[in-house]
Amino acid sequence: MKNQLLLSLGITATIVSPVTFGTEQAVAGEICNARNQILFVAGAYTNEDDVWVTKAWWEVEPGECLSYPDNWYTYIEVSRHETAARPDVEDKDFETVELCVLQDKQTIYNAIYEGECDRNDYGFTDNSMQTFYSIGPRREVVK
Repeated sequence: MKNQLLLSLGITATIVSPVTFGTEQAVAGEICNARNQILFVAGAYTNEDDVWVTKAWWEVEPGECLSYPDNWYTYIEVSRHETAARPDVEDKDFETVELCVLQDKQTIYNAIYEGECDRNDYGFTDNSMQTFYSIGPRREVVK
């Protein structure tokens, strides 16, 4: 009887449980750094008022990964003058959007408007509109 109850509970937990084992399906987006340099990541999303918001910068050390909500768009750079190549997402059918990127810690509302880059020029000359990619719940390895 006890074994039957345990088996029954195990089957119920397996059917009801939202946990998926293995690497076939991610529950969030993930950027992994396979370079020998720190990556700097900016994230973007639309808020409940349908306004584009960008947030930056998260640092991803070599050999480490950064998880983020799977509905976010991301932009990656190595330095102010070098955007990280993203061959796994560039020229694919992923959604993209051009958004303002500031070269300082930031949260920008209405980042889809180029004027936000000019208005928020805190003495940096490298503020610019950049392409953000939405890759969904996938792992991206930046090499």
